[in-house]
Amino acid sequence: MYAGANDELLKSFVEQVAARTDQEVTWVPELCSYQLNTKSWGALAVKMHHYFYIARNEEATAADFDAYTQACVSWGLNHYQGLPRGMQKGVAIYPVLLQTNPSAEVVAYTKQKPNAHWAAFALPVVVNLSARSIDFLDKTPVWGFAMWKGIKKAAMEALSEPLQSLQIASGSTQASAQPAGQSDLPPMQKYGRPPMP
Repeated sequence: MYAGANDELLKSFVEQVAARTDQEVTWVPELCSYQLNTKSWGALAVKMHHYFYIARNEEATAADFDAYTQACVSWGLNHYQGLPRGMQKGVAIYPVLLQTNPSAEVVAYTKQKPNAHWAAFALPVVVNLSARSIDFLDKTPVWGFAMWKGIKKAAMEALSEPLQSLQIASGSTQASAQPAGQSDLPPMQKYGRPPMP
């Protein structure tokens, strides 16, 4: 079952991601997830719109994660605003699933080649809270190969530090975050990506 908007562990992680990316967070009840949007310049001077959908479901299987991924892609593409995709515009969608101990089946799902979309990319990410690790696609698909490096980098920059900052009580599903304050690392936008107007 997907955690609700008031789940402390989910909220704590999302607050850390929001602080890291310097973005506002919205709750999407249709997806049972939080949404954060960022923009950056990608390869070949393409302006990428990044949509992070972050949910928590301890019992999710690979089939559940696939359904969640498809729902996130559909939601992101249907709510994208701007010039048509492909006209120097692209969309990267990150369905992010938080689990304390993800199954091998869920991790294997993240390693599968995602479906191809016109000027849109989906990168399912599972966050292993107990191991403090992030799993997603290892290989680079031929379709959109110039963009995948930046898409993977955006996922690592947005999700890695918040995961390390998350304080998880042993054997508990409760968490607390360290104060967002000043970090040793600058916000995501300072990693060679100028803020977008």
